[in-house]
Amino acid sequence: MIELAITGAGSGLCDSVLEVIESVEGDFRIRLIDGIESAGEARRFQGRTIVIELDHEADLETADLVFDLNQTYSGDAERFRPTLSLVVMMQRLLDSLATADVLTLHGVVREPAVEQPGGVEALAGQVTQLFNGRDPDPQPFGGSLAFNTRTLDDQALVEALSEIHALQRAEISLERLQSDSFYTVHASLWMQLKTPQAKALVIGCQTDDYRSGLSVSPDSGRVDSEAAMTVCVRELSQDWVHVMITADLEKTIWAQEAKRRLARALETMA
Repeated sequence: MIELAITGAGSGLCDSVLEVIESVEGDFRIRLIDGIESAGEARRFQGRTIVIELDHEADLETADLVFDLNQTYSGDAERFRPTLSLVVMMQRLLDSLATADVLTLHGVVREPAVEQPGGVEALAGQVTQLFNGRDPDPQPFGGSLAFNTRTLDDQALVEALSEIHALQRAEISLERLQSDSFYTVHASLWMQLKTPQAKALVIGCQTDDYRSGLSVSPDSGRVDSEAAMTVCVRELSQDWVHVMITADLEKTIWAQEAKRRLARALETMA
C-alpha cells in the first residue's frame, strides 16, 4: 500500500487535489498534515473521514509520496510541489515534439495570486483593507498592492524549462509578471519551430480560436476539476507561431499534476 501524505491540508489547493484524485483507484491511504490553525479539521475522501494531523507531531518517515503543498517537507520520499506553473503547462503543450524541436521561445507569463503561498488570502485581505480606507499590507507580494503588476525573477523558470526535451537547445527569454488574478495563469508566447512537422503539432494543440483581449483579461472564473488548458495558436510565418495558454492554476495544473504523480506511483507499485 502507498502512503500519500499531503502537507498544507487546510488549504483550498488541498481541497482541489482531493477532488481530482477522488476517482483514482488503487491501494493507497491518505494522511493530511497542517499547522495548528487547521489541525483537527476533517475532510471527506472516497467515503471516509480523514482528520488533519498537526504538522510538528506527524511522523512522515513512512510516507511513500508527499504532496508538499506548503513546501515544508524535507524527507526522502518522492515529492510533488506546486511551483513554476508554466513548466507543467509547457510539458503538456510540447509533449509530442522531439528533442530540440523548439529553436526560440520568448514571451510573458502572468502568474496569479495563488502562485504565492498564502497569496489568495493576502489579495482578498488587501481588497478588504482598501474598501475600509486602510493602507493594504504589502506582504507577501513585495509591493504596496498585490494587484499592481510587477516583474518577478525568471531565472529558475528558464532553467526548469530548459530541461523539457523540446526546449533543450532553445533560446529562451521570458518575463514573469505578478497579475491581479486570483487563480488564472496566462502565458503569451512566441515560438520558433525547427520543422514544419513540429509547427503542425503545436498548431494541433489548439483548443479555442484566438479571442481579442485574452492576454489582457483572461477568464478568471473557477472551473471544474476536469477542465483542460485553453490553447490558442496563431501562425505567424513559415516557422513562427504565437501561442496563448490559460488555465485555472489550482484545478487544471497543480491538482491534475498531483493526480498524475499518484497514478504513476500506483503503476510503479503494481
